Amino acid sequence: MKLRVGVTGQAGFVGYHLYRTLALKEHIELISFDRSFFDNVSLLAAFVKQCDVIVHLAAMNRHDDQQVIYDTNVTLVSQLVTACEKENVSPHILFSSSSQEAKDNLYGKSKKEGKKLFMNWAKRTEGTFTSLTIPNVFGPFGKPNYNSVVATFCHKVAHNEKTTILNDGEVGLIYVNDLVERFIKVIEKKIETKEIGHHSFELIIAPVTHIKVSKILSMLHRYKSDYMGNGIFPSLEKPFDKALFNTFRCY
Repeated sequence: MKLRVGVTGQAGFVGYHLYRTLALKEHIELISFDRSFFDNVSLLAAFVKQCDVIVHLAAMNRHDDQQVIYDTNVTLVSQLVTACEKENVSPHILFSSSSQEAKDNLYGKSKKEGKKLFMNWAKRTEGTFTSLTIPNVFGPFGKPNYNSVVATFCHKVAHNEKTTILNDGEVGLIYVNDLVERFIKVIEKKIETKEIGHHSFELIIAPVTHIKVSKILSMLHRYKSDYMGNGIFPSLEKPFDKALFNTFRCY
């Protein structure tokens, strides 16, 4: 019997990559999701009823008003919980949290509150909840000025736009394919998670690479001059170099 998996936010950056990878798995049946389901109680109910596993990725990352981010993200979690309780279903829910959880900003607070709501749901209903704390993610088709500094710089360098480094700190990054692999291991219960409550678990995903912002930018400029300018294929022996080049090419 196939495992029925639904991904809220399947059209988003991580959702797109996760959904396409899951589609290659013969033992998984994908339950399609659309953002409009959150605006329609019966469609959301039909969605949760069909799922053995729900990966909740739908969220707002950026907005001029931080309160809008908080309200939106908490509301999406509440709607999902309400739909599951109304339909009396208890799927395994995976939640994309963030290391921002520990910081004093409303995006981080929305993730912390969402996690609490899911934990309370798992305790009440005997459903299973797993929170995945993820670092900065990069990869093809990330949205510039939204998903990551890598997406922003790739777009700007490829299109001859001015790039500005506001803070040349070291960033911890994970390539989207590596992140998707971790999600799938949790879905298939092939990775150890830490128990954080009744039927609630947590996996803190560490960055694969730590690199200075200026180093990323210099690598992208080299790809542009060598590859785009002179048709010279760069040396891609290191996994990060290959991942960054693949990301750059899509812009």
